[in-house]
Amino acid sequence: MEITGDEIRRRMIDHESLDPGGLRIEGATITGQLDLSDVVAKRPLVLRDCSTDQPVVLDRAQFSLVDLRGLVAPAVLARGLTVDHDLRLSAARLSAEESVDAQHMRIGGSVYLDEGFHAAGSVALSGSHVSNVLTCRGARFESGLNLVDMRVGDLIFLSHGCVVSGGGGHAAVRMRGTRVDGQIVLREGRFSSPDVAVDLRHVRVGKELLMPFDGIDGQVQLEGLVYEGLPRDATVDEWLSLLATRTPYYSTQPWVQLAAAHSAAGNERDVRRIRVAQQRDLRRRGQLSRWGRAWHLVRGVTVGHGYRPGLALVWLAGVLAVSVGVVLLSGAVRCSVVEQVGYALNVATPLVKVDAARCTVDAASGAGQFVLGTTWLLQILAWAFATLFVAGFTGLVRRNA
Repeated sequence: MEITGDEIRRRMIDHESLDPGGLRIEGATITGQLDLSDVVAKRPLVLRDCSTDQPVVLDRAQFSLVDLRGLVAPAVLARGLTVDHDLRLSAARLSAEESVDAQHMRIGGSVYLDEGFHAAGSVALSGSHVSNVLTCRGARFESGLNLVDMRVGDLIFLSHGCVVSGGGGHAAVRMRGTRVDGQIVLREGRFSSPDVAVDLRHVRVGKELLMPFDGIDGQVQLEGLVYEGLPRDATVDEWLSLLATRTPYYSTQPWVQLAAAHSAAGNERDVRRIRVAQQRDLRRRGQLSRWGRAWHLVRGVTVGHGYRPGLALVWLAGVLAVSVGVVLLSGAVRCSVVEQVGYALNVATPLVKVDAARCTVDAASGAGQFVLGTTWLLQILAWAFATLFVAGFTGLVRRNA
Protein backbone atom coordinates (compact mmCIF):
# COMPACT_ATOMS: atom_id res chain seq x y z
CA MET A 1 0.00 0.00 0.00
CA GLU A 2 1.24 3.47 -0.88
CA ILE A 3 0.02 6.85 0.30
CA THR A 4 1.47 10.29 -0.24
CA GLY A 5 2.59 12.57 2.54
CA ASP A 6 0.36 15.28 1.09
CA GLU A 7 -2.69 13.01 1.40
CA ILE A 8 -1.97 12.33 5.07
CA ARG A 9 -1.58 16.04 5.70
CA ARG A 10 -4.83 16.81 3.91
CA ARG A 11 -6.71 14.25 6.00
CA MET A 12 -5.30 15.57 9.25
CA ILE A 13 -6.05 19.18 8.39
CA ASP A 14 -9.62 18.14 7.64
CA HIS A 15 -9.72 16.37 11.00
CA GLU A 16 -13.35 17.23 11.67
CA SER A 17 -14.33 14.69 9.01
CA LEU A 18 -12.16 12.00 10.62
CA ASP A 19 -13.47 9.28 12.86
CA PRO A 20 -12.87 10.13 16.57
CA GLY A 21 -10.27 7.38 16.48
CA GLY A 22 -8.21 9.56 14.14
CA LEU A 23 -6.16 8.53 11.12
CA ARG A 24 -4.93 4.92 11.25
CA ILE A 25 -2.65 3.46 8.59
CA GLU A 26 -0.59 0.28 8.89
CA GLY A 27 2.19 -1.13 6.74
CA ALA A 28 2.14 1.67 4.16
CA THR A 29 4.93 3.20 2.12
CA ILE A 30 4.69 6.98 2.35
CA THR A 31 5.81 8.69 -0.84
CA GLY A 32 6.97 12.28 -0.83
CA GLN A 33 7.61 14.05 2.45
CA LEU A 34 5.19 13.70 5.32
CA ASP A 35 5.11 17.27 6.63
CA LEU A 36 2.56 17.86 9.39
CA SER A 37 4.21 20.94 10.83
CA ASP A 38 1.78 23.36 12.47
CA VAL A 39 -1.19 21.01 11.96
CA VAL A 40 -3.65 21.26 14.85
CA ALA A 41 -5.77 18.13 14.96
CA LYS A 42 -7.23 16.88 18.22
CA ARG A 43 -7.29 13.36 16.85
CA PRO A 44 -4.85 10.42 17.05
CA LEU A 45 -2.23 10.02 14.32
CA VAL A 46 -1.44 6.30 13.97
CA LEU A 47 1.08 5.20 11.32
CA ARG A 48 2.22 1.74 12.36
CA ASP A 49 4.97 -0.14 10.52
CA CYS A 50 5.11 2.50 7.80
CA SER A 51 8.20 3.53 5.85
CA THR A 52 9.40 6.62 4.03
CA ASP A 53 12.65 7.79 2.50
CA GLN A 54 12.28 11.35 3.82
CA PRO A 55 12.15 12.79 7.36
CA VAL A 56 8.78 12.91 9.09
CA VAL A 57 8.10 16.51 10.15
CA LEU A 58 5.84 17.21 13.15
CA ASP A 59 7.18 20.60 14.25
CA ARG A 60 4.68 22.58 16.38
CA ALA A 61 1.86 20.18 15.49
CA GLN A 62 -0.85 19.20 17.97
CA PHE A 63 -2.46 15.76 18.23
CA SER A 64 -4.28 13.78 20.87
CA LEU A 65 -1.91 10.83 20.30
CA VAL A 66 0.99 10.01 17.99
CA ASP A 67 1.75 6.35 17.29
CA LEU A 68 4.66 5.76 14.89
CA ARG A 69 5.57 2.28 16.06
CA GLY A 70 7.78 0.40 13.62
CA LEU A 71 8.45 3.51 11.49
CA VAL A 72 11.36 3.22 9.04
CA ALA A 73 12.58 6.68 8.05
CA PRO A 74 15.66 8.90 8.02
CA ALA A 75 14.44 11.06 10.92
CA VAL A 76 11.59 12.43 12.99
CA LEU A 77 11.59 16.21 13.43
CA ALA A 78 9.17 17.28 16.15
CA ARG A 79 10.29 20.54 17.73
CA GLY A 80 7.49 22.01 19.82
CA LEU A 81 5.17 19.04 19.23
CA THR A 82 2.18 18.87 21.58
CA VAL A 83 0.49 15.52 22.30
CA ASP A 84 -2.35 15.12 24.78
CA HIS A 85 -1.52 11.50 25.51
CA ASP A 86 1.40 9.30 24.35
CA LEU A 87 4.14 9.62 21.75
CA ARG A 88 5.11 6.14 20.57
CA LEU A 89 8.21 5.40 18.51
CA SER A 90 8.70 1.83 19.71
CA ALA A 91 10.73 -0.33 17.28
CA ALA A 92 11.27 2.63 14.93
CA ARG A 93 14.44 2.60 12.82
CA LEU A 94 15.90 5.98 11.95
CA SER A 95 19.01 6.39 9.82
CA ALA A 96 19.86 10.08 9.45
CA GLU A 97 22.74 11.83 11.18
CA GLU A 98 20.14 13.75 13.18
CA SER A 99 17.64 10.96 13.82
CA VAL A 100 15.30 12.70 16.27
CA ASP A 101 15.05 16.42 16.89
CA ALA A 102 12.12 16.67 19.30
CA GLN A 103 13.11 19.46 21.61
CA HIS A 104 10.60 21.49 23.65
CA MET A 105 7.74 19.01 23.25
CA ARG A 106 4.73 18.90 25.57
CA ILE A 107 3.57 15.33 26.11
CA GLY A 108 0.55 14.72 28.33
CA GLY A 109 1.27 11.00 28.66
CA SER A 110 4.48 9.03 28.07
CA VAL A 111 7.22 8.84 25.43
CA TYR A 112 8.18 5.37 24.19
CA LEU A 113 11.54 4.91 22.49
CA ASP A 114 11.75 1.22 23.27
CA GLU A 115 11.29 -2.36 22.03
CA GLY A 116 14.12 -2.24 19.52
CA PHE A 117 14.06 1.48 18.72
CA HIS A 118 17.25 2.22 16.75
CA ALA A 119 18.72 5.64 15.95
CA ALA A 120 21.88 5.78 13.86
CA GLY A 121 22.17 9.52 14.52
CA SER A 122 21.64 11.83 17.46
CA VAL A 123 18.42 11.92 19.48
CA ALA A 124 17.47 15.17 21.24
CA LEU A 125 14.47 15.62 23.56
CA SER A 126 15.94 18.58 25.45
CA GLY A 127 13.59 21.03 27.09
CA SER A 128 10.59 18.73 26.72
CA HIS A 129 7.90 18.13 29.35
CA VAL A 130 6.68 14.55 29.72
CA SER A 131 3.89 14.06 32.24
CA ASN A 132 4.42 10.35 32.86
CA VAL A 133 7.26 8.10 31.71
CA LEU A 134 10.16 8.31 29.29
CA THR A 135 11.17 4.75 28.48
CA CYS A 136 14.10 3.65 26.33
CA ARG A 137 14.19 0.00 27.36
CA GLY A 138 15.79 -2.15 24.71
CA ALA A 139 16.68 0.85 22.52
CA ARG A 140 19.94 1.56 20.70
CA PHE A 141 21.34 5.07 20.25
CA GLU A 142 24.52 5.20 18.18
CA SER A 143 25.26 8.94 18.41
CA GLY A 144 24.15 10.00 21.85
CA LEU A 145 20.94 10.76 23.74
CA ASN A 146 20.29 14.38 24.71
CA LEU A 147 17.79 14.83 27.60
CA VAL A 148 19.00 18.20 28.87
CA ASP A 149 16.61 20.35 30.95
CA MET A 150 13.67 17.96 30.64
CA ARG A 151 10.78 17.66 33.09
CA VAL A 152 9.50 14.12 33.60
CA GLY A 153 6.57 13.49 35.93
CA ASP A 154 7.28 9.87 36.77
CA LEU A 155 10.26 7.79 35.60
CA ILE A 156 13.11 7.68 33.11
CA PHE A 157 14.03 4.15 32.01
CA LEU A 158 17.41 3.78 30.30
CA SER A 159 17.44 0.13 31.17
CA HIS A 160 16.93 -3.50 30.15
CA GLY A 161 19.15 -3.51 27.08
CA CYS A 162 19.24 0.23 26.39
CA VAL A 163 22.57 0.96 24.64
CA VAL A 164 23.88 4.50 24.15
CA SER A 165 27.24 5.28 22.58
CA GLY A 166 29.02 8.18 20.95
CA GLY A 167 27.83 11.67 21.66
CA GLY A 168 30.53 13.46 19.69
CA GLY A 169 32.08 16.15 21.88
CA HIS A 170 29.38 15.60 24.52
CA ALA A 171 28.48 12.79 26.89
CA ALA A 172 26.77 9.72 25.44
CA VAL A 173 23.81 10.38 27.77
CA ARG A 174 23.24 14.05 28.64
CA MET A 175 20.68 14.81 31.33
CA ARG A 176 22.09 18.04 32.72
CA GLY A 177 19.46 20.09 34.53
CA THR A 178 16.66 17.53 34.15
CA ARG A 179 13.97 17.13 36.84
CA VAL A 180 12.38 13.73 37.44
CA ASP A 181 9.65 13.37 40.06
CA GLY A 182 10.13 9.61 40.31
CA GLN A 183 13.16 7.42 39.63
CA ILE A 184 15.97 7.29 37.09
CA VAL A 185 16.64 3.64 36.24
CA LEU A 186 19.83 2.57 34.42
CA ARG A 187 19.67 -1.14 35.26
CA GLU A 188 21.04 -3.43 32.53
CA GLY A 189 21.83 -0.46 30.31
CA ARG A 190 25.14 0.11 28.49
CA PHE A 191 26.57 3.62 28.12
CA SER A 192 29.95 4.21 26.52
CA SER A 193 32.09 7.10 25.38
CA PRO A 194 35.83 7.74 25.08
CA ASP A 195 35.29 10.70 27.41
CA VAL A 196 32.12 11.21 29.50
CA ALA A 197 29.57 8.40 29.26
CA VAL A 198 26.83 9.85 31.51
CA ASP A 199 26.26 13.53 32.37
CA LEU A 200 23.97 13.96 35.41
CA ARG A 201 25.00 17.48 36.37
CA HIS A 202 22.32 19.39 38.29
CA VAL A 203 19.77 16.61 37.85
CA ARG A 204 17.09 16.37 40.56
CA VAL A 205 15.56 12.95 41.19
CA GLY A 206 12.42 12.93 43.34
CA LYS A 207 12.96 9.32 44.42
CA GLU A 208 15.76 6.79 44.06
CA LEU A 209 18.62 6.66 41.58
CA LEU A 210 19.12 3.10 40.30
CA MET A 211 22.52 3.21 38.63
CA PRO A 212 24.81 0.16 38.56
CA PHE A 213 28.30 1.12 37.42
CA ASP A 214 29.21 -2.02 35.49
CA GLY A 215 27.22 -0.77 32.50
CA ILE A 216 29.06 2.57 32.29
CA ASP A 217 32.17 2.64 30.10
CA GLY A 218 33.62 6.11 30.52
CA GLN A 219 33.55 8.97 32.97
CA VAL A 220 30.51 10.24 34.88
CA GLN A 221 29.66 13.86 35.72
CA LEU A 222 27.69 14.16 38.95
CA GLU A 223 28.12 17.67 40.37
CA GLY A 224 24.77 19.07 41.42
CA LEU A 225 23.01 15.69 41.26
CA VAL A 226 20.37 15.44 44.02
CA TYR A 227 18.37 12.32 44.83
CA GLU A 228 16.21 10.94 47.64
CA GLY A 229 17.13 7.90 49.67
CA LEU A 230 20.20 5.75 49.18
CA PRO A 231 21.46 5.29 45.59
CA ARG A 232 20.75 1.71 44.64
CA ASP A 233 22.50 -1.01 42.62
CA ALA A 234 26.02 0.04 43.68
CA THR A 235 27.89 -0.49 46.96
CA VAL A 236 29.51 2.25 49.03
CA ASP A 237 32.94 1.03 47.89
CA GLU A 238 31.87 1.29 44.25
CA TRP A 239 30.64 4.84 44.83
CA LEU A 240 33.90 5.81 46.53
CA SER A 241 35.87 4.43 43.59
CA LEU A 242 33.61 6.15 41.04
CA LEU A 243 33.81 9.57 42.69
CA ALA A 244 37.57 9.36 43.16
CA THR A 245 38.63 7.89 39.81
CA ARG A 246 35.85 8.17 37.23
CA THR A 247 34.77 11.79 37.52
CA PRO A 248 36.63 14.38 35.39
CA TYR A 249 37.69 16.52 38.36
CA TYR A 250 37.18 16.99 42.09
CA SER A 251 33.78 18.34 43.11
CA THR A 252 32.49 18.65 46.67
CA GLN A 253 28.77 18.27 46.08
CA PRO A 254 28.62 14.60 44.94
CA TRP A 255 30.52 13.56 48.07
CA VAL A 256 28.27 15.66 50.30
CA GLN A 257 25.13 14.24 48.66
CA LEU A 258 26.31 10.65 49.13
CA ALA A 259 27.24 11.29 52.76
CA ALA A 260 23.90 13.01 53.44
CA ALA A 261 21.99 10.05 51.98
CA HIS A 262 23.81 7.61 54.26
CA SER A 263 23.49 9.93 57.24
CA ALA A 264 19.72 10.09 56.73
CA ALA A 265 19.68 6.28 56.67
CA GLY A 266 21.64 6.14 59.94
CA ASN A 267 24.77 4.62 58.37
CA GLU A 268 27.26 6.71 60.37
CA ARG A 269 30.16 4.35 59.77
CA ASP A 270 29.71 4.70 56.01
CA VAL A 271 29.37 8.48 56.43
CA ARG A 272 32.84 8.61 58.04
CA ARG A 273 34.29 6.48 55.23
CA ILE A 274 32.77 8.77 52.62
CA ARG A 275 34.04 11.91 54.35
CA VAL A 276 37.58 10.55 54.67
CA ALA A 277 37.59 9.40 51.02
CA GLN A 278 36.34 12.86 50.00
CA GLN A 279 39.26 14.51 51.77
CA ARG A 280 41.72 12.18 50.06
CA ASP A 281 40.22 13.13 46.71
CA LEU A 282 40.44 16.81 47.65
CA ARG A 283 44.13 16.45 48.48
CA ARG A 284 44.81 14.53 45.25
CA ARG A 285 42.76 16.57 42.76
CA GLY A 286 41.49 19.66 44.57
CA GLN A 287 42.90 23.15 44.16
CA LEU A 288 45.01 23.43 47.31
CA SER A 289 48.15 25.47 47.84
CA ARG A 290 51.38 23.69 48.71
CA TRP A 291 51.01 24.52 52.41
CA GLY A 292 47.32 23.75 52.32
CA ARG A 293 48.08 20.34 50.85
CA ALA A 294 50.74 19.72 53.52
CA TRP A 295 48.39 20.67 56.39
CA HIS A 296 45.65 18.61 54.77
CA LEU A 297 47.99 15.61 54.78
CA VAL A 298 48.83 16.16 58.46
CA ARG A 299 45.14 16.28 59.39
CA GLY A 300 44.48 13.16 57.39
CA VAL A 301 47.29 11.15 58.95
CA THR A 302 46.68 12.32 62.51
CA VAL A 303 42.91 12.55 62.96
CA GLY A 304 41.41 11.39 59.68
CA HIS A 305 40.30 15.00 59.01
CA GLY A 306 38.35 14.99 62.25
CA TYR A 307 36.42 11.82 61.49
CA ARG A 308 38.96 9.49 63.17
CA PRO A 309 40.23 11.42 66.20
CA GLY A 310 41.38 8.17 67.83
CA LEU A 311 44.34 8.19 65.42
CA ALA A 312 45.83 11.11 67.36
CA LEU A 313 45.84 8.99 70.53
CA VAL A 314 47.74 6.28 68.66
CA TRP A 315 50.36 8.84 67.62
CA LEU A 316 50.49 10.20 71.19
CA ALA A 317 51.11 6.69 72.52
CA GLY A 318 53.90 6.32 69.98
CA VAL A 319 55.52 9.56 71.18
CA LEU A 320 55.41 8.35 74.79
CA ALA A 321 56.94 5.02 73.80
CA VAL A 322 59.77 6.77 71.97
CA SER A 323 60.37 9.03 74.97
CA VAL A 324 60.64 6.04 77.31
CA GLY A 325 62.96 4.28 74.89
CA VAL A 326 65.26 7.29 74.55
CA VAL A 327 65.55 7.72 78.34
CA LEU A 328 66.12 4.04 79.11
CA LEU A 329 68.67 3.47 76.35
CA SER A 330 70.66 6.66 76.68
CA GLY A 331 72.25 5.91 80.07
CA ALA A 332 72.33 9.62 80.79
CA VAL A 333 69.42 9.66 83.26
CA ARG A 334 70.49 8.58 86.78
CA CYS A 335 67.74 6.93 88.82
CA SER A 336 65.95 3.60 88.98
CA VAL A 337 64.32 2.09 85.92
CA VAL A 338 60.84 2.83 87.26
CA GLU A 339 61.83 6.41 87.94
CA GLN A 340 63.38 6.70 84.46
CA VAL A 341 60.03 5.66 82.96
CA GLY A 342 58.32 8.26 85.13
CA TYR A 343 60.81 10.88 83.99
CA ALA A 344 60.18 10.00 80.31
CA LEU A 345 56.44 10.32 80.80
CA ASN A 346 56.87 13.62 82.66
CA VAL A 347 58.78 15.28 79.87
CA ALA A 348 56.54 13.99 77.07
CA THR A 349 53.04 13.90 78.57
CA PRO A 350 51.20 17.18 78.26
CA LEU A 351 48.68 16.72 81.03
CA VAL A 352 49.75 13.85 83.30
CA LYS A 353 52.69 14.13 85.71
CA VAL A 354 54.26 11.38 87.79
CA ASP A 355 56.83 11.61 90.57
CA ALA A 356 60.37 11.39 89.17
CA ALA A 357 62.08 14.05 91.29
CA ARG A 358 65.15 11.89 92.07
CA CYS A 359 66.14 11.60 88.40
CA THR A 360 69.03 13.73 87.13
CA VAL A 361 70.35 14.11 83.62
CA ASP A 362 74.08 14.27 82.86
CA ALA A 363 73.76 17.39 80.73
CA ALA A 364 77.52 17.61 80.25
CA SER A 365 77.62 14.41 78.23
CA GLY A 366 76.59 14.02 74.62
CA ALA A 367 74.02 11.41 75.60
CA GLY A 368 72.49 13.77 78.12
CA GLN A 369 72.26 16.59 75.60
CA PHE A 370 70.64 14.17 73.15
CA VAL A 371 68.06 13.18 75.80
CA LEU A 372 67.25 16.81 76.59
CA GLY A 373 66.91 17.84 72.96
CA THR A 374 64.90 14.77 72.00
CA THR A 375 62.48 15.01 74.91
CA TRP A 376 61.82 18.69 74.16
CA LEU A 377 60.90 17.74 70.58
CA LEU A 378 58.78 14.85 71.81
CA GLN A 379 56.99 17.14 74.25
CA ILE A 380 56.05 19.46 71.36
CA LEU A 381 54.77 16.50 69.35
CA ALA A 382 52.83 15.14 72.31
CA TRP A 383 51.12 18.48 72.88
CA ALA A 384 50.31 18.67 69.16
CA PHE A 385 48.76 15.20 69.06
CA ALA A 386 46.79 15.79 72.25
CA THR A 387 45.48 19.07 70.81
CA LEU A 388 44.57 17.41 67.52
CA PHE A 389 42.68 14.69 69.38
CA VAL A 390 40.62 17.23 71.31
CA ALA A 391 40.05 19.34 68.21
CA GLY A 392 39.11 16.32 66.12
CA PHE A 393 36.80 14.97 68.80
CA THR A 394 34.94 18.27 69.05
CA GLY A 395 34.90 18.77 65.27
CA LEU A 396 37.13 21.83 65.17
CA VAL A 397 39.35 20.47 62.40
CA ARG A 398 36.51 18.82 60.50
CA ARG A 399 35.88 20.64 57.29
CA ASN A 400 33.55 19.60 54.49
CA ALA A 401 35.65 21.03 51.69
